[in-house]
Amino acid sequence: MTTIILTRLTYQWLQNKARDRASTPDQVADDLLRQQLAPKHAYVEMVEGVAGAEAIIKGTRVPVSMVIGYLRMGETPESLVRNILPHLTLAQVHDALSYYYDHRSEIEQALAENTEARGRAYLQQRLGEQNYLRLTGSEILS
Repeated sequence: MTTIILTRLTYQWLQNKARDRASTPDQVADDLLRQQLAPKHAYVEMVEGVAGAEAIIKGTRVPVSMVIGYLRMGETPESLVRNILPHLTLAQVHDALSYYYDHRSEIEQALAENTEARGRAYLQQRLGEQNYLRLTGSEILS
């Protein structure tokens, strides 16, 4: 058995969580360490990007939120692998779905932030009004 020394503030946090869960601080700490040290999702990793950390299918550039978006549009895991993202395996897609259910609020936030309107607003802000209009073809060239 290993002893870990915590700050008073951290231990108080553990005590509060333990009280909420009707368990002990040691059980809460054990659960948290298991979550961090033994990842449940073999095919999903967190990758730091421009907008912060994002859950990505390992070895690809495919965000979990993209998989969820396609499934919401009516694709099945099988059709997604067969027709849209053939470089993925069914195991990867199912793990992305499992990750979504374990981290629903995080993925929902990514989906909410990744809309066409937000993309346009981001481009407009980054490029400036004139360059944005040129890029999108909204400006009539004379």
